[in-house]
Amino acid sequence: MENHRSWQLPAAKHGISSTLCIVSDVEHGSHQPGNPVAHLQALLAGQQTPAVLESLFPEVRSLAYLSAGGRSPQRADWLAARVLVFSLQHLELASHELALMDAVNLRLQQLSRKLALDCPLLRSFALFCGARPWRTHGHGEQLLSVTTSLVTQSLALRTQLGAHLARLQQALARLA
Repeated sequence: MENHRSWQLPAAKHGISSTLCIVSDVEHGSHQPGNPVAHLQALLAGQQTPAVLESLFPEVRSLAYLSAGGRSPQRADWLAARVLVFSLQHLELASHELALMDAVNLRLQQLSRKLALDCPLLRSFALFCGARPWRTHGHGEQLLSVTTSLVTQSLALRTQLGAHLARLQQALARLA
C-alpha cells in the first residue's frame, strides 16, 4: 500500500484538482445546535480545494445506514459510503484514525456483496494531525475547479458522476 501525498497536489496551472473536500453536513450537521450555514462558511473560509456538500448526495446517507446493518452508522460506515459515492481512491485520515483504513475497506467489501457491485478498495491514505470533524478529504478521478458556491460545486460533481450515481441508485432500489 502506498502512503504518500503526491495525490493531494492540485493541477494549479489549470485551476483544476482531483482532490476533494466533502463537507460532512449530514453526519455532523444534524447534531449541532445553532446556524449550520454560518458554521460552514467559517469552516470553509480560504478553502483551496474543491468542496461539496454531502447533503446533496443522499446516496451517502443510504449507503452509510446500509453499511451499518441496522445500527447507527459509525465513522467507518460514513467513510466507506463517501468512498463509494465519490469514487475516492485515497483518503486523508487523522493520525488517531489510522485503524479506520482496514475498517473502511471491510465495509466496502460488505457493501460490494450487498449491492452486487464492484466496490474498489482504498489504495492509500495520508495522515494529518488535528481534527476536521466536518470535512473528509480524498482523491478520485473527478476533476473540479474551486468555485465560490458549495451548491454549484456539488451539482457539477453530481453531473460528472451521473452514470456512477445511477448505478448506485439502481443497486439500492433492488434491495428495497
